[in-house]
Amino acid sequence: MLDHAEALHLHQREVLLIGCESVGKSGLFRELTGEKSAIARNIKGSTISALNAPCKLNSQIQLTDLPGLQFDMDSQSTQLTLDHLQEEKTLLLVIKATNLKEELIQLQTKLNLKGKKVAIAATHGDKYLPPQTEQKRVQELLQVPIVWVNTRAMDEEAQEQVMTCIEQANVWGATNSILDFLPSTDHAVNQLIPIFRLPIAGPLLACLFILSMFALPVFAAYLLVSWLEPIVEQYLLTPITLWIDQAPLFVAKVLIGDYGLITLGSYSFLWAFPVVMLISITTTITEESGIQEHITHALDPWLRKIGLTGRDLLPVITGFGCNVVAVFQSRSCSSCTRASCISLISFGSACSYQIGATLSIFSAAHVPLLFIPYLLLLFVAGAIHTRIWNRDTANQLTRIAPLPYIQKINWQACWWKVVGAIKQFVLQAMPIFLLICLVASVLHTIGILSIVSWLAMPLLYLFSLPVEAAPGLIFSFIRKDGLLVLNEGQGSLLMDMSVGQIFILVYLATTLSACLVTLFTIGRELGWKSSLSVGGKQMLTSIVSAAFLAVGLYFLS
Repeated sequence: MLDHAEALHLHQREVLLIGCESVGKSGLFRELTGEKSAIARNIKGSTISALNAPCKLNSQIQLTDLPGLQFDMDSQSTQLTLDHLQEEKTLLLVIKATNLKEELIQLQTKLNLKGKKVAIAATHGDKYLPPQTEQKRVQELLQVPIVWVNTRAMDEEAQEQVMTCIEQANVWGATNSILDFLPSTDHAVNQLIPIFRLPIAGPLLACLFILSMFALPVFAAYLLVSWLEPIVEQYLLTPITLWIDQAPLFVAKVLIGDYGLITLGSYSFLWAFPVVMLISITTTITEESGIQEHITHALDPWLRKIGLTGRDLLPVITGFGCNVVAVFQSRSCSSCTRASCISLISFGSACSYQIGATLSIFSAAHVPLLFIPYLLLLFVAGAIHTRIWNRDTANQLTRIAPLPYIQKINWQACWWKVVGAIKQFVLQAMPIFLLICLVASVLHTIGILSIVSWLAMPLLYLFSLPVEAAPGLIFSFIRKDGLLVLNEGQGSLLMDMSVGQIFILVYLATTLSACLVTLFTIGRELGWKSSLSVGGKQMLTSIVSAAFLAVGLYFLS
């Protein structure tokens, strides 16, 4: 059996998917392999590492989906693709049918294709499908197999055509002079959505659109939970609490005490889960439709003033779902702007768990509308933070990448991604938060929590915040939804605080530092020295901006 497995491995053939960004490589990979982890997204930089899987129709062919090439910058993702090109493997060049001649000339000029076995898949066949005479002319000039497909709607026949194309891959011998004879398409270059082209109103509308992507789901989640919370308390939590109250004192404190697994755990799930789900839906829809990149394109001139480009805003938006994924996606940024991008992700990208926890705190204090100025403050403070520490990093970048088409939504891909976000919340985020509750409850019961909280005392005294708020600051370092421990005692602590104190406390807890997992990821991506630098700068910005905020609130009161 081992010999058979080894023989099977020897006969396997690896095919590399090569192409520029947003040409449909990930969609083609998913259709040919059935890998849901490679959900196609109409967004640049969605592939952040090499994905490998066997084809459904021929398991002997292994497809490797590589990040899209960006010839205008030295991103880590582009270097990963170029490193794979050094190996002697079959290449499936994935190009847009609407830009076939231009992209082939670019790939021929930038890559050493001569002597490599090549096949071509021309995507966006729904936008432009050449007549049979033109298809035949292209194949005669290139002398390699080529197939035109629509990666967003591929039936089994289309998949078989691509597999046949791969199996018939031929050695590339075309020269630049031959490529010049390829027919040019008259397809119009995709342009920015008209409303975003307006000089000042366009970027302002783009900002408003981004804000609504997160504010509307949060508002909907608030309405849902406000209706659901009393029902859950009356028919579920109250009976469970009365039953567990009869258990031994230590067990009761761990489960239903101030930091109990059930009392605080229910708050986390009830408030965070709808936010995670709804934000995942809105971000996925904007990605699939292509609108998200038009928004970032419109904001490119403004972003350059703080050391970023429109491309760098895409990972920042991803950070509102998960900071760790956003740090990985920043691999598609230029090396001169990646540190700036990660710095903004760490400071201003409130992950969906953080947003849910923040909304829960404001709601428990009966001031849910505080979430709006809180979100605005994150945007403004994050921009200032990036401007101060990384002001000139984007000046040398002049090219803006082509825009994707605005197209209908792939609802299956949306569903897979939303389900993935829900699974991540239930299987990863909730267990970690419950562990935080358990640790806090045990430390509180045996009297050690007050000693640990001593670390946060100087900061609390500086901003005239109650010492009982220390656990919220401490546990927010571990995970951003750790600040939910401020809901201990059914929000009794919050009831004794002013609105200004609550706002400053939540702002500090969420911006003083990225969570440990994010800092660890930054360390692995950029080095531990860079991770400490990002953390130190963020802490300084957080404290100084909170001081300005406190002074402003003092004069307003």
